[in-house]
Amino acid sequence: MSKLTTEPKAEAAGKKFDIKHFLRSVAILLTSAFFGSSVQIFVMIPCGMTSGGMPGIARILTAIFPSLSYSLVYYTLSMVILIIVFFTMGKAEVGRIIALAFTYPVMLFIFEKIDFSLLNSPDPFLASLLIGVCYGLATGIGYIGGFSSGGTDSLARVLKFKVFNYLRVGDIQMAMDVTIILISAVVFDVNVALYAVVNAVVAAKVISAVMVGYSGTFIQFDIISSKPEEIAEFIMKDVNRAVTSHISRGEYSKEERRTLTCICTPGESIKIKKFVAEVDPTAFATIMPITTVWGKRFSNISEVDNI
Repeated sequence: MSKLTTEPKAEAAGKKFDIKHFLRSVAILLTSAFFGSSVQIFVMIPCGMTSGGMPGIARILTAIFPSLSYSLVYYTLSMVILIIVFFTMGKAEVGRIIALAFTYPVMLFIFEKIDFSLLNSPDPFLASLLIGVCYGLATGIGYIGGFSSGGTDSLARVLKFKVFNYLRVGDIQMAMDVTIILISAVVFDVNVALYAVVNAVVAAKVISAVMVGYSGTFIQFDIISSKPEEIAEFIMKDVNRAVTSHISRGEYSKEERRTLTCICTPGESIKIKKFVAEVDPTAFATIMPITTVWGKRFSNISEVDNI
């Protein structure tokens, strides 16, 4: 009798949770796409600015071929990257980028139809700050929701796992963005390219603020998994954090497994959590806040007032 009464409740609870998760994902998706697309149409293009990444490529192509629609170029590039990712990285990676890959161009197309400029007169420095802030918000919010815009970050992952295994994804992406900005200096002018560097730096700071909080925050991430080697390799090579491990035993099951321990930022823990969820959904993980860390890449233990 109790079985009949408890199962519907559990099913209903699960359904309610799924709905909340779906609505949260939609809100994050639309917010990320809004910040990213609106600043391109209402600030970057009217002020004659550019940036790295996909917007930078789209700006270069539309400058060389003025008859092309910016939103159409962006959509085409998104679909090309989506196809490349599908055939090189598989369905799992496509799932991360497909939502924004469609939402971004749709919003760009809608905003292109609106005759509006956020700034009353072109101001390169102010425009660069706005571009950086909005890109940072768009990227940071998207990452929190598990989304990727499917731009140079996705291409960097493809190059990392298929060609440059010895390089970090962040380094490959930085090289690509620098290349795009250098080309912008030729297509537009040096000043425009330098302002693109400014908005890239601002965007990086905003992403850090959104995902991490402030730079002094660290946590201890402990993971018990049946795939410790794969997870440890990801943390060391992709997140660029050190990992320690020890054997732990569950007293109920009497089974022994390796426990991985990593000291990282909250933002980095989000990346690790998503990877662990993909490779081992049955993993057991805990996070513990840390007030101070002494050691390599952290605070110097020999300094007096560093607590």
